[in-house]
Amino acid sequence: MPEELFLNPNEPNPNFMVYKEEARKIILKALGSKSSCFWLLGKTGIGKTTFLLWINQFAPLYKVKAIYFHGGEINFESFKEKIEKETKASFFSRLFSRKKYSERPTIVMIDEVEYVKDENIFKYLLSKLDEGLNLSIIFSSVEFIEGIREYLKEREIEKISLEMPPMDVMMEMVRKRIEAGGGEEFQPFGKQLVRDIIESSSTIREVLVKLQEALK
Repeated sequence: MPEELFLNPNEPNPNFMVYKEEARKIILKALGSKSSCFWLLGKTGIGKTTFLLWINQFAPLYKVKAIYFHGGEINFESFKEKIEKETKASFFSRLFSRKKYSERPTIVMIDEVEYVKDENIFKYLLSKLDEGLNLSIIFSSVEFIEGIREYLKEREIEKISLEMPPMDVMMEMVRKRIEAGGGEEFQPFGKQLVRDIIESSSTIREVLVKLQEALK
């Protein structure tokens, strides 16, 4: 097998996202209601980061702003500054309508939220929700974290659990990644090997890692 084919198994790529319907539902709910809270759950490698990056890339097509943060890289002041900037009303809205914030829906996403150690992040988000800002929140982690949930008090949180997609969806995604990496159809692996690897794997990343190893 040619070793030049590289599938980038550890690099989330929204172009190969397999949960588009679930992501679109979140965007549409953000359009239809204020202050929605979502929690994206799933095993490491199942595609949570790819899911959020897809929303970050495509939400603007629905006239929804999207702001992505990784929990391990958040600094409170820059976090606050970014959200204030993105949600600020236009000059004319501030001048003529006396509006402080934009009416355009905004989705704030925190990936691997378990790494956020500064409680001011959560308190600030709650204050924005309490102000009636047209803001939706998505937290992402392997497991639901009650300690973080408490910051949102009694607000309803919709849990979205990602599982391995059906075989046909996985086969199509793998085919596209192989072709993007320099292969053709399911070559150089063969369709049966790809199917066997998918059946023996529990996450999307595991599938890609096994395929990459098969090239050695």
